[in-house]
Amino acid sequence: MASKGGGSGGKVILIPLALLSAFLFCQSFNLLPTSVNDEIVRWASSATFLIAAIVFGRDGSAVWCGLCAALAVVLNPIYPLDLGSYFFGAKLFGGAIAGAAVVRNW
Repeated sequence: MASKGGGSGGKVILIPLALLSAFLFCQSFNLLPTSVNDEIVRWASSATFLIAAIVFGRDGSAVWCGLCAALAVVLNPIYPLDLGSYFFGAKLFGGAIAGAAVVRNW
């Protein structure tokens, strides 16, 4: 049976996820400088969610692994999905999932 936070790896990924959550919310509401564009958001989100998916998968937390993997695919910068006006919602949803993962697994 999987523990809710996993081992030390599960705890270590929570700090970048908390920072990503704050970053996504701040960027969504234009609280960051204009030099922080959507390309930077996609790279930071994709990398963090990909690593989180690997760590949560290794720790046996399938739900968080699946959510992080799905968000890594949706927000990937290499083959970006044409989200148009839905990109704002994707950033908010990604921030909410990252924050929820931190609260749930801490």
